[in-house]
Amino acid sequence: MTDHGGTTRKPSYNDIAFDDHVRARQRAAGAGNRVDDRPNLDGPTGAGGPGGFAFEAVDAKLIREADVFFLSSVTGAGWPYVQHKGGPRGFVHVLDDRTLAFPDFPGNQQYVSAGNIDRDGRVCLFFVDFPTRRRLKVFGVARAVEADDDPDLIERMRDLGPRSDREIRATIERVIVVDVAAVDANCSKHIKPRWDRDAVEERIDLYRADIEKLRAEIDELTAEVERLNDELERRPMAPDN
Repeated sequence: MTDHGGTTRKPSYNDIAFDDHVRARQRAAGAGNRVDDRPNLDGPTGAGGPGGFAFEAVDAKLIREADVFFLSSVTGAGWPYVQHKGGPRGFVHVLDDRTLAFPDFPGNQQYVSAGNIDRDGRVCLFFVDFPTRRRLKVFGVARAVEADDDPDLIERMRDLGPRSDREIRATIERVIVVDVAAVDANCSKHIKPRWDRDAVEERIDLYRADIEKLRAEIDELTAEVERLNDELERRPMAPDN
């Protein structure tokens, strides 16, 4: 896009999401001013130059810790196509402050998302952190990097980050690299909190430890009661006066 000074800039979130029809809906609902007064949705001021973008730390953290997101691309017929993408935590990589990447694993061999990206790289990634009820919309332009074209990038995708001692061993057909244009982390309304099995087990383990501690204390008290009862039984009865 070109601003009033003739400088080429990346589109902002408002440029991408708010066309005339959307603006008309906002005005009709009385939301126009509230939308216009929202804070900068495209990263810190000045990041990356005019209209530039840079991930906020909280957004990068959410992306790195995601084990699932939804990828929307555009079909040749002009329809939106949404695909579920999942993997171990850390499978989505923030390569720098405006680029992310993720491995593309073998699937049902329809290759709809990959083919869409080859023709039109415009995508939207939708992340949800269910425990904190936080969601993040990421707009960008994607490209597919095939395994034979950049083996080093493929190997980089296997690393799940410093908090994990595991790596991805599954076949990676290609890497999808996304040049991010804008993000929006909007309200948590209507997001129902959910926890995965690992998080639930971690919380249950805390209670299990407390239960085992209480059981040990009960066993000690029971043994002490039995000892005192034995002592009482061995004591001679005092004569009646």
